[in-house]
Amino acid sequence: MPLIGGRAKAMIVTSSRVAGLRYFNIIKEKLKERGADYKVLYAFSDFVHPETNEAFSEYAVNGLQPGELIEDRFEGEDYRIMVVASKFQTGFDQPLLAGMFLDKPVVDRNAVQTVSRLNRCHEGKKDVVVVDFTNNANAILKAFAKYRKGTPFEPEEPDPALCPKLHAEILATGVITQKDAANFLKLLTTGTDAQVQFQVNALRVRFQAKLASWDDRKSFVYLLARFVKVFHFLTSFFTYAPEIKEFAMFAEYVGPQLIKQGSVSDLMKQIRQTEVIKAAVEYQGVTTSTGTVKLRPGRGRKGTGPPPIKASVQEMIADIRAKYKISDEEALYIKEVTEEKSADPVIRTTVRAHRDDQIYLEGAYRGQVNGEIQTAYDDRGRYEELADPKYTDTGGIFDIMAVTVIDAHLSFAA
Repeated sequence: MPLIGGRAKAMIVTSSRVAGLRYFNIIKEKLKERGADYKVLYAFSDFVHPETNEAFSEYAVNGLQPGELIEDRFEGEDYRIMVVASKFQTGFDQPLLAGMFLDKPVVDRNAVQTVSRLNRCHEGKKDVVVVDFTNNANAILKAFAKYRKGTPFEPEEPDPALCPKLHAEILATGVITQKDAANFLKLLTTGTDAQVQFQVNALRVRFQAKLASWDDRKSFVYLLARFVKVFHFLTSFFTYAPEIKEFAMFAEYVGPQLIKQGSVSDLMKQIRQTEVIKAAVEYQGVTTSTGTVKLRPGRGRKGTGPPPIKASVQEMIADIRAKYKISDEEALYIKEVTEEKSADPVIRTTVRAHRDDQIYLEGAYRGQVNGEIQTAYDDRGRYEELADPKYTDTGGIFDIMAVTVIDAHLSFAA
């Protein structure tokens, strides 16, 4: 609490949304008892409590105003603690964040991303504090050592020349130009969604024409992703020319879409967050292929309890391992994302409304859930999976996960 001249903020990383809710309620009560002059927030994706079936939304729990973002509320001096559940462990930028309490297992890259929420610079910020109730200290240090190894700067001496170097390397390929970035960002602010997507498609066509092999394409997308990550890190220490920032914003938006159309665009994120209550489906016949993954009817059960998620996810991972070679780390993310989406109340509402429409669930809606799963991977910085055909192909791992998620909600609705 005394850090950064008494202005420091803390994050509590919890193992589930239910656990996060308990933390939030207890801490809120303790702050009230102590007459504290600051408050606590709880960041989470809306959910239905598995025991009481009560629906909880981030806006209602925190008393947010319409259109107000919880990260903006946390900017205020009167909010010093944020409880999080599967949210803000990556990409969250709050320079006053100086304390973290970990009550959730984090491994490998996820461990680095989570703890690195504290690395944003602020005047007067010299120390940070991490209290870990769950993980092994050596494993955390090993994760940091793994992802620091081979980087072009020493841990204590960030290299300001790295961003311009990567920027020049990207431009030297001739795949994308600085003018492309300038024109695209201008289009984002003045154009329509259709115009933006048309431009993305044109860039994708050029990307595919200039880089014929899959390895070259993957390497280029990795280079863009590395440039974006390095830029976000080094801007905590250095100031760069406007064209560097311009190109980083462009690369962050367009880069992931060069591999797979519309995989993580902001437009698609908005579409996936829209609750579908009713949809009309026109029958166009049946198309089959070796990559098709079908829902498994008859797995539902009577009653109002939650579906047997653990068993079905374990079965799914066993099926995936039988078909593809995946690491234990990959299996952990597959399990985490599948269980997260299997508890999503928006998906549950849609599945319940269309539980008798197998064509819609196996077709259009399976694709939508697949997209939400890819967004979850993008939020976790899992770019390797997003660029891997065994995940993205029809009938691949993302499709298998989507079918398992829909199966789980069908079981709940049965």
